[in-house]
Amino acid sequence: MSTLTITTYTMPSASLGRENPLPDLKSVADAHAKIEIDETTVNPDEARYMGWGRVNTILPYTIQDGYDRTYRDHAFKAFVLENEYLKATFLPELGGRLWSLFDKEAGRELLHVNPVFQPCNLALRNAGISGGVEWNVGIIGHTPFTVDHMACQQLALSDGTPVLRMFQYERVRHLFYKLEAFLPDGARELYIRVRIDNATDEDTAVYWWSNMAVNEGEDVRVVVPADKAFRYGYGGKLAKVPVPYMTAEADKLRGEAARLARENGGRLDWDITRTTTLPQSMDFFFDVPKEARPFIAAPGKDGYGMCQTSTGELRGRKLFVWGMGTGGRHWQEFLAREGCAYIELQAGLAKTQLEHLPMKGGESISWLESYGAVQADPDAVQGEDYSAAVASVANALETVRPARVLEELHSQLKRELDGQNGEVLHSGMGFARAEKALLGDQFRTAGLSLDAMDLGPREEPWMTLAAGGGLSCPEPDEEPLSYQTGPAWEAALKDSIQKGDSNHWYGHYQLGVMYAAAGKDREAKEEFNRSLECARNPWALRCLAVLEDRAGNAVTAADLLWEAAERKPIRPLAVEALEMLSKTEQYQRMYDLMNKLPEEVRSQGRIKTFEILALLRTNRYEEAQTLLMSDIVLTDVREGDVLLTDLWFELMARRERGSAKEADLNWARENLKPPKHLDFRMV
Repeated sequence: MSTLTITTYTMPSASLGRENPLPDLKSVADAHAKIEIDETTVNPDEARYMGWGRVNTILPYTIQDGYDRTYRDHAFKAFVLENEYLKATFLPELGGRLWSLFDKEAGRELLHVNPVFQPCNLALRNAGISGGVEWNVGIIGHTPFTVDHMACQQLALSDGTPVLRMFQYERVRHLFYKLEAFLPDGARELYIRVRIDNATDEDTAVYWWSNMAVNEGEDVRVVVPADKAFRYGYGGKLAKVPVPYMTAEADKLRGEAARLARENGGRLDWDITRTTTLPQSMDFFFDVPKEARPFIAAPGKDGYGMCQTSTGELRGRKLFVWGMGTGGRHWQEFLAREGCAYIELQAGLAKTQLEHLPMKGGESISWLESYGAVQADPDAVQGEDYSAAVASVANALETVRPARVLEELHSQLKRELDGQNGEVLHSGMGFARAEKALLGDQFRTAGLSLDAMDLGPREEPWMTLAAGGGLSCPEPDEEPLSYQTGPAWEAALKDSIQKGDSNHWYGHYQLGVMYAAAGKDREAKEEFNRSLECARNPWALRCLAVLEDRAGNAVTAADLLWEAAERKPIRPLAVEALEMLSKTEQYQRMYDLMNKLPEEVRSQGRIKTFEILALLRTNRYEEAQTLLMSDIVLTDVREGDVLLTDLWFELMARRERGSAKEADLNWARENLKPPKHLDFRMV
């Protein structure tokens, strides 16, 4: 019998900490935001939407960078769908992530289950985690809700099968998205129906990738019905390559891959479907033909493994690997624990993750996915004939999950679930309610009840503004909790300021943020200055500094950030002030500022990197080396961030060659190997 139960899932967990109060005016971007395209292998039609629809800020969301690496057991709320064959565990506090999919009959886990909750700097809002299946919506990169709450309801199909609905409102693209998960009696596969709705009449951009983590292993082979893939490796162009074998020339590679190629006569031939042969981090976006049933599978030596398939709307399929280099292995452990290794299988609306697709005002998109085991012929799966491996998995999949059944079930779900609302199981952030209050009938809720969306201290000021009132005025050193962007909110706040309801430092500050997010730097600067005239506050000082730096006035920006960090010596302001002092080569002022910081701020890894840099640039090499080789942990190191290795190479170049000129740095990079704890290089 199929059941849906509410329980808890306990694991060692780092603290997520407090959200960053500073608005994102510095162009947060994912690691794939600026990718060159090899026009000799990728044609104009394929590249049509690559790079289109990008955003320069994650506002109105706040940044989540207050996490640590200290573990304590934490019980997360969990929803469990279960029948006689499968047990699926969802965590609504972590973006509705499918954390585990356990095959009860085989006694085997189908996904990579992270043994810990450890946020790292991987996502659009910074904090991201690995493991399970993540649902990525809206903007290139990991979902804004990857470690945030989803609104959840329980529904039922006409035959009584329980349905778990999880939904949210994506504030940048103005999209509602919902996932409806169910596990019918007798089914050996979990079904996930996804629907995305444009909440307004304005055209927007849409993006979706379902991101599945599965265990990596020498015997695991990735099987997709494609003979070509768009390949991206950190440091190179996006190019189209054959599947399964890809040839790479040494002069087109970097890092560990280039070294291996040189040792192999100047080239490498990789079977990209066997991930433990790949030396560096890479993405492969498979070019699945329109006539092929879309699926992606990861069977092992016995032909058994996880397989995801879908109706035809979700055509893209992708493989991501960390690679076997030191940095990639380090990342695997940094995200989880020693010995953990996984790869990511993904399914998306577009062919690649470089693309947003256009979505008309009021438009809806819907599809059905299924997740479960496939048992293919081991000899075919592991053999040299890749087309035979694909055929074996495709035949096994069609036997247990016929494509026709998915299409019929999708039609049934549209009839039975659209417009239906059920019992509220869990609440998510309630900014959709503020949008509805502001826009009225111009804002469509896709038939969803907003009762499962909270109104708390982040949302309530905007509900008041939407109702024609004013923003309350906190003390100048009180940290802002939330932001809004867009023409409608701009108009509402301007009107409130003119009426006198929001004519205070906070009202002008929030209007300045709205202008800055829209690229109206002159108007933003005026509002931040008005905010400071009302009350000297660190938030407007910092935002003015961003605008001054953007205008090429780095020294002025450094002075403003110095004052902001003195007034409010918190980590985010300290980091930005130290960055600007470093940029303007004011190393003594860096020391002076660090000496003013509270110990709990100065002791953090990111702050220590500035101390190391200042020591290096003032020729205090012994002190720099002692600090660099200590137990320094850069908690928020970003995917592709090589700060720690850069500091180490600079130290070695200065000590061994007496200079940090480019030639000396290149000598260090080519001849010396950094300590493992400092090495997060992706190539």
